[in-house]
Amino acid sequence: MLTIKQIQTFYWVARLGTLNKAAEKLYITQSAATKRLQEVEAIAAAPLFESGGRKNVLTPKGQEMMAECEQLFALLEELDLLKGATQQAARIVHVGLTELTALTWFGRFIRAMKDIYPSVTVQPEIDLSSLLRQRVEEGRLDFAILPDPPNVEGLVRMQLGAAPFGWFAAPGTFAPNVAHPLRDLAAYTVIEQSANSIITELCAQLWESAGVQPDRIYGGNNINALAGLISAGVGISCLPVAMFTQEIERGQLQLVQTEPAAPQVLYYFCFLKHLHSALGYGVADIARRSFSLTHQTR
Repeated sequence: MLTIKQIQTFYWVARLGTLNKAAEKLYITQSAATKRLQEVEAIAAAPLFESGGRKNVLTPKGQEMMAECEQLFALLEELDLLKGATQQAARIVHVGLTELTALTWFGRFIRAMKDIYPSVTVQPEIDLSSLLRQRVEEGRLDFAILPDPPNVEGLVRMQLGAAPFGWFAAPGTFAPNVAHPLRDLAAYTVIEQSANSIITELCAQLWESAGVQPDRIYGGNNINALAGLISAGVGISCLPVAMFTQEIERGQLQLVQTEPAAPQVLYYFCFLKHLHSALGYGVADIARRSFSLTHQTR
């Protein structure tokens, strides 16, 4: 009979592609991972991986076992939650998020989590969305709140809502109460985040559709630093509106009306299917409500 440790080893070798990565995930030596995988294959009495190359290419038998593993993990998590509901067992969940989420509605989310799941401690990890998604896929993060992640097999994506962005400039740069076309904005230097940022990609599509190519400079991925460059008159940039409502009211930044409007960025709550589904859907609903309340009240 297979043990949970053996099943976990097979699952993570299949998911991550190498024994070394699986061993790191499970905090065991590579030799221990090898031994467990050999025991699984011996009990299965059939090859679980295609010969040669990476270990994530499963045979039909391996695919069948992978499906059984996912169902087992889902049941185990449901049992764990039931135990937690009766005994209030402490649990730590690791949640990845970007700077925008951390600086806007994550505090509201944390307060709601404490009310609804008092035995769950949230440990946040702030980084670029591409790195956070990779860590979720590798099992290093339980959940992540990401802008428009790609549709990846085995990854659950629950939409939270759209975060409005806007074009910001130094005060007095543009006439107020007028919708300016993109060609007016293109007369100014555009301060961008990194090339793999979702807002940089969306804005590039806008410039292309408008048939204009403004001068663009890299300003870094720190949103507050970008706002400082704008205020200093270095150029304009597309930033999340929710972060700068006070600066707009104080006249420190100008939110420019444009036609077409600046893009909105869809945010999703992500986790691995089956591994965290029992808790994941409940936490995702808290995130969705926290997101919506924040952007409705801004």
